[in-house]
Amino acid sequence: MAEPVPVPAELAERLAQEKPLLRQAFPAATIDAEGLTLTLASHRLPPGWSRQHTEVLIAIPVNYPAGQPDNVCVRPDLTLTSGAVPGNCQGIQTHAGRPWLQLSYHVHPADWRPRADPAAGSTLADYLAGALTRLDEAS
Repeated sequence: MAEPVPVPAELAERLAQEKPLLRQAFPAATIDAEGLTLTLASHRLPPGWSRQHTEVLIAIPVNYPAGQPDNVCVRPDLTLTSGAVPGNCQGIQTHAGRPWLQLSYHVHPADWRPRADPAAGSTLADYLAGALTRLDEAS
């Protein structure tokens, strides 16, 4: 098994600064600074999905915040009510030692504007809010 890669001190500090902003917007969300993941334990889904709720995971890139997160992950057994795999599905990926179904979700680079002060620019809370819109319609 590979040794964990140490998280750069600057990134660990940034994630610590963002935790209060994330908790304010999403009280049930958590950041795992060592595993570089953001998780939301239970997100309510609209009709059209095989479940009423799903766990959500966002992988945090090691060059965050300059490097923006990419894609959104959900429970690996989540399907449309028809049993079909959601559109723009990128298959099963492993994050934080668990399998996740990765769905395509991207922020246009011009819309990602992090700042030294997290409260003044793009944050993980912003990315999560946008990524959850990917689940607003079962497709």
